[in-house]
Amino acid sequence: MQINKINNKNRYYYEIINIYYNWWGKDIKKKTLNEIDDSYKDTLSQDFLPNIYALIINDTLIGTYEINKNDDIEKEKYTPYLANIYIKERYRGYGYSKILVSDAIEKIKKMGYDRLYLHSHHQNYYEKFGFKFKKEVETKYGLKRIYELKIK
Repeated sequence: MQINKINNKNRYYYEIINIYYNWWGKDIKKKTLNEIDDSYKDTLSQDFLPNIYALIINDTLIGTYEINKNDDIEKEKYTPYLANIYIKERYRGYGYSKILVSDAIEKIKKMGYDRLYLHSHHQNYYEKFGFKFKKEVETKYGLKRIYELKIK
């Protein structure tokens, strides 16, 4: 098992972009696959956030997550953001999301941050990882709950 940083030259890149397209791109954000691809190609080639990470087991992509500077909600207040935590359906229920969240927390610590944020419509899920509910905000994609984790 390994968690790798992904860029647009990585063999798992297009698989992740297709996941994003099918998950939130075409229906929620109304973006084409090419638009999602283009938006990530440029930013992932830089040495700053956002970063995509992939959980790989036996050369198989199991899941992915991102660390972003912000996630389009009150950008000036909440940074960095944990986003797009995704486990392929057939691998859910085995604790892989905990592995991804724990890895993100370690990376955030190494980057020198003392807090990590995320937003979700889920309730009673991220709390089990130590996140605390901060507030609800209305977005163009619906109501989202902002969560904060104070990193020790």
